[in-house]
Amino acid sequence: MSYGIDANIDNTETIVPVYLYNYGDAPATDVTVAFDGSGLRDVTIKAWEYAEECKLAGAVVTCEYPNLAPGQVESVYPFTLASKPRSEPGPAGAVKATIRGVAPDGTTYTGGGDLEVTVVPTGPDLVAEAADLNTADDRVGPGDKRGFRGALYNDGDSPAEGFYVRIQTPTGGRWVEEYDDCTYTDYWPGEHPEGYVYGPSEVVCTAPLTLAPDEGFLLFDPETGETIFTAAFGKNLEGPTEIDGYLEVGLLDDLGESAARVTTRKGKGKSFADAVSGFRSTKKAAASVAREVDTEDNVTYYKVWTKANTNDFAVSAKPVTGAIGDVVTVPYTLVNHGPSDGAATWYIVAPSGTVLVRGGDRWCYFHDENGHVTDEAPETWCSIESFWPAKASGSGTVTGAIKVRITSTPGDDGTIKVTSRGASKDPEPSNDVAPLSIDVTGGGGGGGSLPITGVKAGLAGGVGAAVIALGVLLHVLARRRRIVTVTPKE
Repeated sequence: MSYGIDANIDNTETIVPVYLYNYGDAPATDVTVAFDGSGLRDVTIKAWEYAEECKLAGAVVTCEYPNLAPGQVESVYPFTLASKPRSEPGPAGAVKATIRGVAPDGTTYTGGGDLEVTVVPTGPDLVAEAADLNTADDRVGPGDKRGFRGALYNDGDSPAEGFYVRIQTPTGGRWVEEYDDCTYTDYWPGEHPEGYVYGPSEVVCTAPLTLAPDEGFLLFDPETGETIFTAAFGKNLEGPTEIDGYLEVGLLDDLGESAARVTTRKGKGKSFADAVSGFRSTKKAAASVAREVDTEDNVTYYKVWTKANTNDFAVSAKPVTGAIGDVVTVPYTLVNHGPSDGAATWYIVAPSGTVLVRGGDRWCYFHDENGHVTDEAPETWCSIESFWPAKASGSGTVTGAIKVRITSTPGDDGTIKVTSRGASKDPEPSNDVAPLSIDVTGGGGGGGSLPITGVKAGLAGGVGAAVIALGVLLHVLARRRRIVTVTPKE
């Protein structure tokens, strides 16, 4: 056997590739390999999580393979190595391995090989912590403010020369303080009525400060309760519910640009770097955050509990005319009058004597009872499949146009009904249903030529930006962030 790498190990897990050989002229069966890491200094050995044939017992990883044919070379990935935090760089001992196989006559043959291990500096490793903004017993609503309690630490073994923080609050909240070394992102730009809050919901701040290993910064004062950032909330905040915000920290070189089409601007006023310097702390002080450090990630979530709120979804539809046999198009409009943002679906029932036709409305789903796509249906449900802001956002209005084929004289039982699906309730049911009215007294109307108006540009831009921003976060969370080594300055 032999190894596929030189084992220069830092505190991120390194997968060790291994080659198994049968140089003989007979097959080897019941092949077993034991990798003994008990002699390593400040290095942890583990069975690789996807190596199902390998098991860890103490500091020994043992793997079982069915056989090796004559002349066969098998490439396997049995174990990982990682140095312990802040291990002293230098030689760290060896992994001692023994391979055994059984020949056709029952004789056991053995081989082996050592892997010399060296610990190398890991580099900076920034870690984020954040306390929940409030509790279920202390919910926030219109006009409320809460200070943000977060922290960042360098859990690596090399200094971090400069860092950034990115903090996002849910829609309905905004960051109050203005700092000239921060950028504020608004996913719902424009003027909004008094009391409604549509950002800036994200702030990114940079600081050319050095964080030594085991050193950190608090974003609040645990003694006075003073915070660098304060979140304020508007009357459009959905509730009662539990929503997540997040804190991300990283090296300046890792600060990428958001792919979302949003409005960004620089802050005004004092310096974030100066403010955070005043709350400098060692890791021991992090107990005030009441959350354990996650050394695997530089993004952490915090929770926001919101008060009960209401919204008012309304639907209207235009009556159309047509002849029997025509396919007409019925335009309709849905509005979230607020005050709360939220979510909703709507259900369309064709009048008797008619049938709904697929292809006229991109919001609606045509499926039979088995879930298969169908071209016609007596009823259908529809949704924008995303956050639905109140009209005060500058969006909040959806327009659609459903195609209807007239098979006989239409009845007066067609309806379009909208139903609130978010946490906020709609206490005004009188405008939730509109008649879907088709008249044939005027002859062939040819209503099928009406265009599909689609969603207003404001809603498409706003919802699209918010969805893209979420995608960027998920992408960040889906991959393990590897922070590069920064050479300390003289």
